[in-house]
Amino acid sequence: NAIYFNRGGINDAMKGDDFLVVQAVALILSIVIGMMTFTGSMVAVAKLSTIIASKPRVLSCRWVITALIFVGTIVASVMTFLGGEKSWNDRFVGLICVLVVTGLSGLYGILAVLAIGGGDMPVGISFLNSLSGFSTSAAGFMLSNKALVVSGAFVGCSGIILTLVMCNAMNRTLANVLIGGWGEGSSTAKKGQSNDQEEVGVVTKLSSAEVIKMLTGAKSVIIVPGYGMAVAKSQFALSQLASKLQQRGVKVRFAIHPVAGRLPGHMNVLLAEAQVPYDITFAMDDINSDFPETDVALCIGSNDTINPAAQTDPSSPIAGMPVLEVWKAKQCIVMKRSLRVGYAGVENPLFFKPNNGMYLGDAKQKVEELITLLGEDDDKFEANPNDSVVDEEAAEAKKAQEDDFVDLIPELQAKTFVKVGVAREVDVDERRVAIVPTVVSKLLKSGVQIVIESGAGIGSGFQDNDYIKAGALVLSAAVDVFDTADVIIKVGEPTFRQIGLSKKHELDMLASGKSMISFVSPRTEQGKELLELAERNQVNLLSVDSIPRISRAQSLDVLSSQAKIAGYRSVIEAAKVSQRFMNGEVTAAGTFPATKVLVVGAGVAGLSAITTASSMGAIVRAFDTRLETREQVESLGGEFLELNFGNEEGGNAAGYAKVMSKEFYDKEMEMFREQAKECQIIITTAAIPGRPAPKLIMKDAVDNMEPGSVIVDLAAATGGNCELTKPNETYVYDERVTIIGETNLLSRMAWQASSMYSNNMLNLLNLLCKEKEGKSRQFSIDLEDQIVRGMTCVYNGKVIWPPPAKLNATSAAKKEEVEIVEETIEPSVFSKRLFDLTTVGELTAILVGAALLALIAVFAPLSFIQQLLYFILAGVLGYYLIENVEPALFSPLMSTSNSLSGVVILGGILMVSTPNKSASSVLGCVAIAVAAVNVFGGFAVSYRMLSMFKKKG
Repeated sequence: NAIYFNRGGINDAMKGDDFLVVQAVALILSIVIGMMTFTGSMVAVAKLSTIIASKPRVLSCRWVITALIFVGTIVASVMTFLGGEKSWNDRFVGLICVLVVTGLSGLYGILAVLAIGGGDMPVGISFLNSLSGFSTSAAGFMLSNKALVVSGAFVGCSGIILTLVMCNAMNRTLANVLIGGWGEGSSTAKKGQSNDQEEVGVVTKLSSAEVIKMLTGAKSVIIVPGYGMAVAKSQFALSQLASKLQQRGVKVRFAIHPVAGRLPGHMNVLLAEAQVPYDITFAMDDINSDFPETDVALCIGSNDTINPAAQTDPSSPIAGMPVLEVWKAKQCIVMKRSLRVGYAGVENPLFFKPNNGMYLGDAKQKVEELITLLGEDDDKFEANPNDSVVDEEAAEAKKAQEDDFVDLIPELQAKTFVKVGVAREVDVDERRVAIVPTVVSKLLKSGVQIVIESGAGIGSGFQDNDYIKAGALVLSAAVDVFDTADVIIKVGEPTFRQIGLSKKHELDMLASGKSMISFVSPRTEQGKELLELAERNQVNLLSVDSIPRISRAQSLDVLSSQAKIAGYRSVIEAAKVSQRFMNGEVTAAGTFPATKVLVVGAGVAGLSAITTASSMGAIVRAFDTRLETREQVESLGGEFLELNFGNEEGGNAAGYAKVMSKEFYDKEMEMFREQAKECQIIITTAAIPGRPAPKLIMKDAVDNMEPGSVIVDLAAATGGNCELTKPNETYVYDERVTIIGETNLLSRMAWQASSMYSNNMLNLLNLLCKEKEGKSRQFSIDLEDQIVRGMTCVYNGKVIWPPPAKLNATSAAKKEEVEIVEETIEPSVFSKRLFDLTTVGELTAILVGAALLALIAVFAPLSFIQQLLYFILAGVLGYYLIENVEPALFSPLMSTSNSLSGVVILGGILMVSTPNKSASSVLGCVAIAVAAVNVFGGFAVSYRMLSMFKKKG
């Protein structure tokens, strides 16, 4: 029944029922928000320290538990103030209820932050920081302390605004972050689909020497740091690497994503600590447009912030999130510990792009290795790889390993469970071999015995003795290989083989139940005949050119590996015949422009040709009906020629080109005729599976080409893309244009082609010879496996090709067509401006706010109104403060605002003023001690971080 609110014997304010209600609500809010902040921060610290895994942990009955916590908190809060005439802190039941509220709030803080994924942690930390401010304000309302209200509002409102800024940088809503669960996996995983449906490419792993060559050969390098840099503590080494590159005349800059790392401005602080000049660090919005003109983008521990799926995959969890467009650089290098997904749990297609290389390992160790290779002296760096002592030691070590392996061969051969046969290819122009010696030894160690025909590897540079040393059984004739082996692996399609005086088909040479793995071309009539023959002979037939083009199968993809070689070789062949410089030359004898190269088809072969021609200095143009290849072409230095033709798409469900309409074809011909006038080299790679190659370069286009020009037709085997191509022949048309229609370009690089094909077969055999539960390794055709099912044409005497359509569909193909209707949105009434001063919406918000404030003023006590006005003004101040702070300084800002929340020390001082030995005085002392650490420690950390950003000297 007190009339005044008494503090230290002084009547501070009138105390009535309405004021007690304000105090009660403020007390509960202070406890709830404070405990949520405390326990949530503890969980956040544990996640950042890797004590707890960063992935989100969402309880199966989360919403039920959350509802029960909220209901329990409300009930306990109400019971705290019900009954009795005495104040609540004299009642045992009231104290118990307060403890219940405290416990439930702490529990909710734990569950809420556990559900926030690592990718959202910067936003979560900023939000927790803002909650500490609101808790302070609530304590201020309870104690009628203006300092607590103002400082709490300043910290809380500025923190919320900072949180919203970061949410906007991630294209996320605050509610979406707080709901949590982001980071559980990619969108496909959420839909119950396998990640195997991702678009596939070839992962290129780089050595330290290759990375150094790229960096020192570049004129412009952009370094993109990520959380991996912080984990490895590699910022100092990275700063040293940047300095060394700058000394060599390389333009080095750093690109910072707004939410890279686990704290706002995390990367900026680390780079400042390593004394990276502030003027070479740029925010994402300022540097993204520079990537297309950049030679090398070096990404250190980045993943989600450089993921192109944010722009290309609408179903991705990070769809719409602004990212650093590193893939647009001429060469991208990603430095990571492994190929695993990032904290958002989303697959990164950047890893498979043709202009990207993976430099795997610990970031600090790898950067230090690069620094060592750079050295102080360029001459020393050039000499190191050829050091004679190192070469001699390496040669001795290699010989010792070979001798040890030779001794183990008999023991390993006794443990083999399957024999795989390799015979000399029938076609005299085919110099490739299916398995090379280095793979023979690897297979033998895994229990696979290679049986090979004598002389099978000679065309690729591999002697019989090389195979014997690797553990292969070398037999004198192909018929012996077919009789001995359980599985036959070939490069070319099965065909007739000379056996004595007669010819016998290779599928007829295999006994029932055996298997053959080779090119089959099952879509063609010839391929269908092979399927029927295999069915009659009860031979299992697996087609390597039918492997589904999914991410898990990229290491088996012979089409990609062989096409890469064909594209490379096509440029070499063209350059050999061409009578011009590939690159532009300025000489005393005159100036000569670079050769213009047109590449038709931007598949693996086309992209390889673009890369090779660009590296030789040519001006490269490329065309493909699949518009999604534009980025890949441009990233490799080519100019993409686009033919706008309505909504007609050029890709099918498997990601290959498809037959286009006659109208599209006519416009295409017109474009090629014009390009032929300007280009001196044309390389065609267009193919449609199961169909003759489309005719794209007609006679009139060839007539337009300059004398000395060259056409390389990589589709010659299926008829050719050029109307004048003669398969298996190179000739000069009209004594002006050389047309190369050779179909054996791969055999002109037989060692390389065989090695890559053999590696593909190694990975395939590992898939076909997996261990199963309770069973030892054995060769088996598991039709439950997506890859095996997709490539198996004949199994157990039955043709089972083609596989279900969904097995060959890739994300490269278009999803279900969705008609997008663009509507003209009329400006709303609220967006109209009044007297050019403000909008209707802004004026309405001001009036509604004023009305609510007036309504509160009528019913609330005067002291509360005063504190509320202080709260609002402090919040506005916090807004204007955040608005003018650079993202690079977000970490010092958050540290400063966090230290301001230590103003709760005033509340502790007030509590200490109560009688000695009371619970309030003890808690007050604890509050003073903790708040003092927060204040002085916070300002000390802020000062240290700000000092890092000062220019030296």
